[in-house]
Amino acid sequence: MQATPQIEKHLKANMNMRKKDIIIANFLGGLAWGLGTVIGATIVAAVIISALRLFNFIPGLDQILQSIPNSPK
Repeated sequence: MQATPQIEKHLKANMNMRKKDIIIANFLGGLAWGLGTVIGATIVAAVIISALRLFNFIPGLDQILQSIPNSPK
């Protein structure tokens, strides 16, 4: 497999980095990716539940949501 100039440039840049710095950068990147995924999924779920609640698609959903403390009524 032939490496493209872009890949070679990336590999040369990483050769000058310490392993510890690469591990820390990858760890922080993974944390950011995971946090973004959780926040995004929460927003999508909230929008879907709100839409279903608006159209009374799920019977009894209002009662369940109102039983949660600090929920909008």
